[in-house]
Amino acid sequence: MFIGCLPEKSETALIYNGPVVTEIKNFTFGQQASVLSAKGVSTLAGTQTDSTRTVMLNVRGTDSILVQLVGPQSAAPIDVNFRVRSTSTAVEGTHYTFNPVGARKVTFAPNTSLAYIKLNLVPNSLTTVGDQRTVIVDLLSDGNIKPNPNFNKFIVTLRR
Repeated sequence: MFIGCLPEKSETALIYNGPVVTEIKNFTFGQQASVLSAKGVSTLAGTQTDSTRTVMLNVRGTDSILVQLVGPQSAAPIDVNFRVRSTSTAVEGTHYTFNPVGARKVTFAPNTSLAYIKLNLVPNSLTTVGDQRTVIVDLLSDGNIKPNPNFNKFIVTLRR
């Protein structure tokens, strides 16, 4: 029988002591291709990274962008604002809507570290097979909680 423990200094080294930040993650990245395909997520080479995902417009229905709170959780809800970049090629209201419609914030429920920005995809809003549009989302600072500069942007590509 082998029993091992980390020395106290090693355990302490694993505790995050940095500033509270938010960041976006691709929660489908690394999942099995057959599972993703069935859910309308493209598995072609280069269509997924930790900050991008390509979805099939007429299959996916609703897509979600995972937002994480890094640091201590709060007993009160935390709102984090986001924006859609003007360089996005998908048009809100034509190709997608946020859920709730017009949303520009995501809320961490009390004592949680995860929240989701939800996009409802509009079926048949792209008429040519192979056509695609992008939705580029940036997390914004509320003054107290800043987005992690390495994970503050997410690109969802809508493909017909």
